Amino acid sequence: MSDDIKRYLIYTFSFSWILWGILIGLVKMGITTFGTPLAMVFFICGGIMPAIIGISLKKIYRSNEEFSVYIKNIVNPKHHFGWYILIIVLAFISSYLPTLFGGATMQKPLYMAFLSFPMMIIGGGVEEIGWRGFLQPALQKKFSIFISTIIVSIIWAFWHLPLWFIPGTNQSQRNFIYFIITLVAISFIYSIIYNATKSIFMCIVYHAFMNSFWSVFVPNDKILPAFSTLIFGICIFTVYKLVIKRKSVLLTG
Repeated sequence: MSDDIKRYLIYTFSFSWILWGILIGLVKMGITTFGTPLAMVFFICGGIMPAIIGISLKKIYRSNEEFSVYIKNIVNPKHHFGWYILIIVLAFISSYLPTLFGGATMQKPLYMAFLSFPMMIIGGGVEEIGWRGFLQPALQKKFSIFISTIIVSIIWAFWHLPLWFIPGTNQSQRNFIYFIITLVAISFIYSIIYNATKSIFMCIVYHAFMNSFWSVFVPNDKILPAFSTLIFGICIFTVYKLVIKRKSVLLTG
């Protein structure tokens, strides 16, 4: 494991889990409850640590030029309109599929997903500055895209673990195995978006839309329906790899 990856994981987990650990303690002592201003400060600060650590490590250990490129990839929205449509469609299908098999229920009107989108950029989207913007490319220097995707998804899932001990969070109301399967599934789509566009911004958009659609199609404790999203993610990833391989053959031929 490279020093970059070690540093990133140690700092991200340490700072996030300390902040969430304090919140767990405050809730257990009855000082606060999830949703109050005090609780949300600790909750949000813990949630944005993947981004803060990613940016900090790039600033400290990389050249000014590389850091500038990294920041540009975070804030640059200039991508083909088709990518935005595709991201919305992929997020919708990924969230909707489990409802067909009893794994989720539609609890809000669909338009609420679009209204909640701006809030979900902070409530999850900015994580991608770290996960797909820092960790994924670091892993891809050592492993294939497929293996890197699996590693990131498992790390990402377990990073959320303290949230199961805070009553009121979305995670505390979900089955952890279901959550892991789903995160592995959508990580394949994140990998496609990042490797095809080299854009952290587009990964942020996808994450925000995923969270937005999850607020509409709310998952339950049934594990098997989660595999529908996993199969979908792997299929989309496979199609992407086949297209890349075909393009490579055509160019070399």
